[in-house]
Amino acid sequence: MGRYHNHFRPKLARTGKRIFDKVSSQVISSNGQQIRCVVPYFNTNPTVSVTVIYGADTVKLNNYATLNAPVITSFTPTQALGDTVIINGDHFENTGLLVTFGSVQSTVIYGSKKMLKVIVPDGIQSTHTTISVKSQLQTVAATSNFVLLEPVITSITPSAFIGNVVTIKGKYFHPLGPFQLLLDNKPANFEIQDDGTITFKVPYQAYPRRKTTITLKLLDYTITYPVDLIIKDNWVLVKQGIPFEPYNATPLAVGSDVYVIAPIISPSNNQFYLWHFNPADFSWTAVGTQLSFTNGNICTGTCGNKIYLYNITGPDTFYEFDPATSNWTAKAGFIGPPRYNPIMFSISGNLYLGSGQHVVNGQIQSVADWYMYTPGNDQWSRVADMLAGFNSSYPMTSAQAVVINNIAYVVCGGWFFDYKYDPANNTWSPMQNMLEPRVNAGVVVYNQKLYTLEGTVVQNVGNPNRNLFKYDPVADQWQYLPFSMDPYGAELNIAFTTGGKIYMVSYDTYGSINNLYEGLSLP
Repeated sequence: MGRYHNHFRPKLARTGKRIFDKVSSQVISSNGQQIRCVVPYFNTNPTVSVTVIYGADTVKLNNYATLNAPVITSFTPTQALGDTVIINGDHFENTGLLVTFGSVQSTVIYGSKKMLKVIVPDGIQSTHTTISVKSQLQTVAATSNFVLLEPVITSITPSAFIGNVVTIKGKYFHPLGPFQLLLDNKPANFEIQDDGTITFKVPYQAYPRRKTTITLKLLDYTITYPVDLIIKDNWVLVKQGIPFEPYNATPLAVGSDVYVIAPIISPSNNQFYLWHFNPADFSWTAVGTQLSFTNGNICTGTCGNKIYLYNITGPDTFYEFDPATSNWTAKAGFIGPPRYNPIMFSISGNLYLGSGQHVVNGQIQSVADWYMYTPGNDQWSRVADMLAGFNSSYPMTSAQAVVINNIAYVVCGGWFFDYKYDPANNTWSPMQNMLEPRVNAGVVVYNQKLYTLEGTVVQNVGNPNRNLFKYDPVADQWQYLPFSMDPYGAELNIAFTTGGKIYMVSYDTYGSINNLYEGLSLP
């Protein structure tokens, strides 16, 4: 359109109208035998009828004129988003011109009859797409596909801490493209610095392998780097979402196995199960069926090969679980007054249970009496009370107990005071007061030292950001350790060791956080 059109016919008038599909044309010249006119712009069909009006006469030539269809002969092999592609061919008319890559329109920055310069759009839908040109009311497609170059990763930062910047080097990263960065198939935020550089901060997420696989996705291209990024942190989140409510639970080591008795997460939170930990995949599996004999306040312990449970409710108050047979057996009932939140530990195969709180005349009172259970003869006996420095206003309740060299250490019971028990002399004695009182802390033994991990400060005494303390039994001394474990974890924890590693179940009272962390060492 817009080109000259020659019309031959004998004895044509030198004046008059020439109409292309109802659109008048400009006559350039007419000699009675030939009319030269400009093809006007119209938007119906590429083939139209031409009407010649001269005087009182009208001549209609049906389907007389056909616009030339555009032709693509070649295009430059540019293969990146945002690049300029030169399309060579013929019959490219600017009016009504449309160039697409697949279904996505491109921007034309230059056009002539035989050449177009267009920008590869960043919204293309496929790495292999067809270039089409619409001109002169007709569309033509290139015979070969436009192929986007596949990104290539040549190197990555080999190792990093969580929060560090990692650099991915390579080529054909297409800064304008719909890229995705995946770490172990989880999307991560990133920045494309240039065609050969991508950077990202190692995000806070679970890294159960202590490394992560880097994958780039661009449309239908998937590029996975063959060498994983190593996570250098000592403490790493390894499992999100634990199936039980760990509040006041006690990890129980039976040989190399670790168990926990706790209610399954549910609206009622009163369906208790025995859970077994698998360090190979960090899973927790319910052992057997629901513990039908308890749905309330319990205390648990182990002698090293069997598990014991004190239950304040029900006809029986003390139970034994044998992992070899997976059977629960009611044992001799506890001989002391019923109590809430007592503490249990084991030395030389005997179980010790005491402290906590009980109800007297409708009032909760702290107690300091202790009892020993001997599995061999299924009998209870009373041992020394925890009286040294005892004050009923500051009870030892929901405390944690560990044993080092046949001495029991009871800590984190609600205030500064902690106690140790020597079964050889049947005596309790106070430990050095804690630097900060904590409850619901994880307590473990590591290299013959006692460690408390996080926990809740009591009555706003202490700094909640100070989350690791160490006690040396030989020196009878507490020490604060400025050591980062988990920058995003909840303050409530239970902790245990197995396989030379430290594990911490971090949770909150709202149930929004319930995660498992693994530590390689403690200072």
